[in-house]
Amino acid sequence: MKYCSIIIFLFHLFPLCAQNADNQLVAAKIVTIHSNVLNEDRTLYIALPPGYDTMTQRLPVVFVLDAEYRFLPTYGIHAYMRYWNGAPEAILVGITNISRQTRVRDYLPAAYQGNADNFLVFFRQELIPYIDSTCKTNGERMLAGHSHGGVFTLYALLKNPELFRGYVSCDPSVAGLIPAVNELLLSQYAGQRLYVCSSDVGAGVDENVKQAHLNGFNRFKELLEEKKPENLLFKFSHIADDHANSYVQGCSEGLRFIFQP
Repeated sequence: MKYCSIIIFLFHLFPLCAQNADNQLVAAKIVTIHSNVLNEDRTLYIALPPGYDTMTQRLPVVFVLDAEYRFLPTYGIHAYMRYWNGAPEAILVGITNISRQTRVRDYLPAAYQGNADNFLVFFRQELIPYIDSTCKTNGERMLAGHSHGGVFTLYALLKNPELFRGYVSCDPSVAGLIPAVNELLLSQYAGQRLYVCSSDVGAGVDENVKQAHLNGFNRFKELLEEKKPENLLFKFSHIADDHANSYVQGCSEGLRFIFQP
């Protein structure tokens, strides 16, 4: 099989959250795999829902970018929604970064001087097949990213829409994606859902930079509303908070949107 080149170096339980006397809230498996596509080892966090070992049903997967600092908030938001709002059980898979440089390389497309196309190959040829072969998945996949990760989330929809059903893109800088929208946006999709939010950017940011950020967001929104692709349900919102903190509310709204019946 093509993905047999992935080598498991480490597979153990690591508690990422508090436990109570009766039930472990979360234990994320930390898995280090080797990617031939990226030519490096990558670390994953994999959270399975309570009772997973005895489950007979197969589950959707939420892939979380920037997992080293966004995996736990995403897990907590999903767990809260599952308890109160009836969100479905899901497997959460966090992909960590090696460095700031590899984050730029992986998440940003060529228009931003990155190599997001190669990271999509990693998802398609190695990561998704690995998760499908080791977890009880049902083929329904979501992707959540913030900032650069939000750019990658949108680019994944444009370049490989078959990979995911749901997309949560929090405060991306999308001006560089506008040409790709005109070139790659399909006229019809297969029921995908897209949530995108902007923020107040942040104190101390140059006003020209801030305005360019918001202008790109607004233009992206206008293009989707003008083109109106069939069977692509999308929602845009503005989070009245700074860039960094926009992820918490954006992730909550986004997961609610992509999981709603």
